[in-house]
Amino acid sequence: MNTSHDTTADDLLAQVATLRADIAKLSATAAEGVGDGIDSAGRRMARTGREAKASVVDAVAANPLIAVGLAVGVGYLLGMLMRR
Repeated sequence: MNTSHDTTADDLLAQVATLRADIAKLSATAAEGVGDGIDSAGRRMARTGREAKASVVDAVAANPLIAVGLAVGVGYLLGMLMRR
């Protein structure tokens, strides 16, 4: 009767060890996937930033008076907001 309990305890210990190994593998896989996702998002953000900058530069070059007028208007509004 004691042997049955020992075998069951040994089986449980083996199952716990297997579960621990599986959890460690899953954690490593998840961390790797998150790292890849962060790298990809960073590259997309950098590319979008460069594209936005190029778009603004092109717009200012095409319409310099409108750009100066907008800058003056935004500066005036910010100045008014800062006074209050």
